[in-house]
Amino acid sequence: MEGDQLSLPLFSEEPNNSENYFTRKRSWSASKHRILLRYIQSYCYTLGGNENYQSEHLNYVDGFAGIGKYTEGRGIEDFVNTSKFWSKYKHEFDNTDGSPLIALKCAKLFKQENRVNLRCFFIESKPNFNKKLHQNCESVAEKLSYKIYKPQTFEIAFPELRKDLENYPTLFFLDAFAVKGMSFDNICNIGNHVSQHKGELFLLFHNIQVARHAGHYKTTYADSEKQKTAESYMKNLTKLLGVNSDIQWKPKWLELKNEPQKFERWALEYLKERMRKEGGFRGVTSFEIKETYNDVRPQYSIVVGSNHPEKAFGHFLNDFVCDEDKLLFFQDNYQGIEKFLDKEWEAEQKRRIAIIKTQSIQILREIKSEWKSFEDVITHIILKLNDLGCLKRTQHYNDILGSLYQEGMLEIQKPGSKKPYTLNSLLKIVE
Repeated sequence: MEGDQLSLPLFSEEPNNSENYFTRKRSWSASKHRILLRYIQSYCYTLGGNENYQSEHLNYVDGFAGIGKYTEGRGIEDFVNTSKFWSKYKHEFDNTDGSPLIALKCAKLFKQENRVNLRCFFIESKPNFNKKLHQNCESVAEKLSYKIYKPQTFEIAFPELRKDLENYPTLFFLDAFAVKGMSFDNICNIGNHVSQHKGELFLLFHNIQVARHAGHYKTTYADSEKQKTAESYMKNLTKLLGVNSDIQWKPKWLELKNEPQKFERWALEYLKERMRKEGGFRGVTSFEIKETYNDVRPQYSIVVGSNHPEKAFGHFLNDFVCDEDKLLFFQDNYQGIEKFLDKEWEAEQKRRIAIIKTQSIQILREIKSEWKSFEDVITHIILKLNDLGCLKRTQHYNDILGSLYQEGMLEIQKPGSKKPYTLNSLLKIVE
């Protein structure tokens, strides 16, 4: 696994506001940046090229770009230096890189090998951040295709952005601060582009902030000023979850206001379901980004919409997220010595395998008598579970199916020459 020996010591937590956000990169920011780095590479290697299904030009959109880098960083240099893939390159990745610089440095590498022209588009509404973004990008983006829009919100910039994207596949990375700044209409417009021209949407869903915004809703208010303030917060949440979503989220909040995490999970599933039905995506999933392995509440969830979920979710993202999850089991003790929590990791893996084995049986029963390859069944199970990164594809899911075969629950066609089955072998559940 790439980066198996990484440890992620924690900085002290900074106050949760956008002004000092780029002082220190938190562990959860490093995690999303590693996933983004790996996904940009997979995206460009899959869709970039001269084949009929590929394009010589691809787009990357960073809708809430910030200043592009951090004063103090972590989690990138060790990762790329221990990676079998990235160690092949003479790269310039740095721990302080934010998402814009990560994208530009990827674009530089892929241009050098004549693979694809990755065109980068950055939107940042704060004038002071926008100015710093220009400065930070200029230092690495010579002769690259990129554009920084004048300071404006994503919603205002979107019509101009849509024209600039032309008809090329686009990877959208939208890291809105808290809840404000993103609307469900924007999501649907992005889904329309993705459905026509390929690509993916990565949208950060800030669990805690969603509950805080909902918490402003009350049946009565002390005065009109407090009601006006509350309505502003509630309007932002309703815009994110979609027109008339307040008809459903307001009573749900009153029901779960003493259990805010349950409300967060409900709101996340509500958003994903609306994206599936109205957003134009063939598949929508999410995964959690945590600070420590035993956190019960994630720092945020990342919602992903795609027109090709089998490859995007079932192959790339599932294993990327699983690798990140394992890094949470590296800890520093009080003397600063790195240690991997083997017992905790093994116990967690056994727990997940037991749960997913039971779920897999039910999923296979839904397929009924249809013959499918091990490869396709693994993908199908991952998509049906709607919980990326629990287990590795070819390691754990393959073992689960092998165990079911040994227990007499599966029939197999096309066995391998040296073992009972391969990823191309066909299987179905015994009725």
